Amino acid sequence: MNMIKKTRYKFMGITLAAISLVLILILGLLNVSVYGAIYFTAKENIEEIRDRRGFIFSSAPSELPGGRDDSIPVISDVSGKTSYMYIKINNRTRTPFITTNMSDTYSSNEIFYLAETLSESGKEKGMYNNMMYEVSKDDLNTVVVIIDMSNDLSLMHNLYKVSLVIIIFSILFVYIFSYFLSKWAIKPVKNAFENQRRFISDASHELKTPLTVISANADVLESEIGENKWLGNIKSQSVIMSQLVYDLLDLAKLDETKGDMEMKEFDLSSVVLGKALEFECTAFENHKHFEQNIKENIKYTGNEDSIKHLISILIDNAIKHSEENGTVRVTLTTNGGKKIFQVYNTGNGIKDDEKDKIFNRFYRSDKSRSKETGGYGLGLAIAKATAEAHKGTISVDGEEGKWISFTVVL
Repeated sequence: MNMIKKTRYKFMGITLAAISLVLILILGLLNVSVYGAIYFTAKENIEEIRDRRGFIFSSAPSELPGGRDDSIPVISDVSGKTSYMYIKINNRTRTPFITTNMSDTYSSNEIFYLAETLSESGKEKGMYNNMMYEVSKDDLNTVVVIIDMSNDLSLMHNLYKVSLVIIIFSILFVYIFSYFLSKWAIKPVKNAFENQRRFISDASHELKTPLTVISANADVLESEIGENKWLGNIKSQSVIMSQLVYDLLDLAKLDETKGDMEMKEFDLSSVVLGKALEFECTAFENHKHFEQNIKENIKYTGNEDSIKHLISILIDNAIKHSEENGTVRVTLTTNGGKKIFQVYNTGNGIKDDEKDKIFNRFYRSDKSRSKETGGYGLGLAIAKATAEAHKGTISVDGEEGKWISFTVVL
């Protein structure tokens, strides 16, 4: 069922990402286009004001003399084409000549002071507060053209806010829509998964009876006719098939009861130690160095039987796949409230490209070795399903030809 959720979330994520990208591109291009239009219009206005020496109205009045006192003469342009200031300053006498349609907003001295500030900045053009300006100089005069961009910048600011609101509400709408659409979209996958799970569960239950009968009959025959190579093959294969059936049943049970498992507090340290002791003799018989580093009195709330099975799978896997005279190490520690169970063994290790596949059902990294050690590649899949059922994680690390380690964080 976890796979179904992942598929659903992936569907929702792709839908949200696609719609968000399209919205951002469209609204981004709109904002850039509007900004470009405003910028180039402002630039053209500055050039026109400069070329016409500040006379935007139809009949240009004669230039009025000006001084540097508090009453600098100003020619008022009431054409209303754009809010601007045209200031020409004599470089020798510093006498200004001003044409503007902003005399109601700025005094002549304020305009002159602004022009001198901009001319002394060393920049030929740029933005000052909410105004765009251009400065041009020759041997006689310094000309400063300023236009007010307040309305245009306010328009851009409002456009930004509207675009942001549209994106946020669109993403929210798409999220709600995709949430319900995803249910419909993955319904065939969910049905197929449910049918597969039900088939595995039913088939496993049906196989248990004939396998039990085969094993029992083989035992009866062996008691009557004695040991026989063919009966031995039947019995060994019955054991292997029985283990496969039980593994399939475990997986089906985990898929069915995930999230509904009976959880209670138990002594995790005692459980790990108990399982480690069970495998200690097996490790000794197989000439393996078995090491334990188990912290005492670690309590955990979970399904004890499932955790025991997980521990058994990992320790058994380590013993089977470690080399002759190799080392198997079982560790249980805590870190920040998390319980960390780790099983390490020397041996063939693991390839980097197999780390993402090793927990897949029926995956065996070394088929020839698996035939020797038994198993159908379901143990690690069961371990992963168990860890996820407890809201935990399982990971693998190792180096090919040297070592491998499985870490469960609960």
